Amino acid sequence: MPLKEEVRRQQAAIFSELADSWEQKQAEIIIYQKLINSNLWQNAKTIGLTLSNPGEFDTQPLIGLANAVGKRVVVPRTRPARKMDFCQLTPQTPLVLTKFGVYEPDEQIAAVNKEQIDLLVVPGLAFSAAGDRIGFGGGFYDRFLADYRGIVVSCAEPKRFFAEKNWASEDTDQLIANVLTVSGWFGTNSQRGEKR
Repeated sequence: MPLKEEVRRQQAAIFSELADSWEQKQAEIIIYQKLINSNLWQNAKTIGLTLSNPGEFDTQPLIGLANAVGKRVVVPRTRPARKMDFCQLTPQTPLVLTKFGVYEPDEQIAAVNKEQIDLLVVPGLAFSAAGDRIGFGGGFYDRFLADYRGIVVSCAEPKRFFAEKNWASEDTDQLIANVLTVSGWFGTNSQRGEKR
């Protein structure tokens, strides 16, 4: 089985080519609709989202939709020892560009308590139907998820989704409870986000 780093490189190359393609945008639109119509999204008051870069699942529409219906959006900020916290994102939130090429809240912004985040949308390069995930290599989300008790969902367009994991796991890997794809819900959670 290939190591995660090899799959990470392959996936990054795929999404570099797909960036801004209609195929990619169409898959994202389908997933947005499924997510915002889910109980997971509708019941959440505070939602954790990344400020996505090209090649990542585009979170800008979700940030706009959350704001439009009065939900609080929080975004990650990296900390020493490969840890992170989340801060509220408003139009006035000062953002800085990190050495990773990611925008995050300035150091002066207060962190939001982890227990206040109802729904966390976790990014990644690859997801399996069983909830396995390959992130971007820093381990920040795995550390954060280790004791996070809120609801976790990841959005996986077709090229980001694998019916079976084809990479080697690591002891620190955290499974994703809800993996949302264009064809439905997967992951470790038996209670899916669809409305009943």
